[in-house]
Amino acid sequence: MAGRSPKWNPRSSSTASAAAGAASALARPPVSVAGATEGLPGLGALIGNLMKHVYRRSAGETLAILNHAGLTLPQLVCLNILDECGVRTVSAIASALRLSPAATSHLVDRLVSEGLVVRIEDPVDRRQKRVTITAAGRRLVGRVERERTREMTEAVAGMSTEVVRQFSRVLVKVIAELSSLPKDVS
Repeated sequence: MAGRSPKWNPRSSSTASAAAGAASALARPPVSVAGATEGLPGLGALIGNLMKHVYRRSAGETLAILNHAGLTLPQLVCLNILDECGVRTVSAIASALRLSPAATSHLVDRLVSEGLVVRIEDPVDRRQKRVTITAAGRRLVGRVERERTREMTEAVAGMSTEVVRQFSRVLVKVIAELSSLPKDVS
């Protein structure tokens, strides 16, 4: 075990453990990501590599929830868009999902039949229908988010305390900046 950094334990905040983790992390050779370059493409490659490691270690229960609910990934993304951004037209959802309006209409029909979304009349243009998430849809999104959080926690549980601290500080900044960007997805 000599030379290895301590594993992250949410119940432990030992200064000695953190110092050992920092020293060990600094002694490790830099991680190389195939195809990573500077700037946004490099960042994209790093995020992709991170997600590959996370999904390799977990994701089974999230997939089981989706399978049990009979949801596809585009349907889950649609629910997330509606949960985060609010009421949208089918064409706005289609644009965000990069699907045809017809395919998106079928996708929405399926979500309506499951009680996860409802179509409502546009108050300005009564010919236009809008889509909004239901309480059942929000509960499902919440359940998937809780399971993904558990799986992500499990996937990174072997990281050193110092790397967890550094990564957490950076992610807080990233999330704050992403949250400040316009929410409208189309």
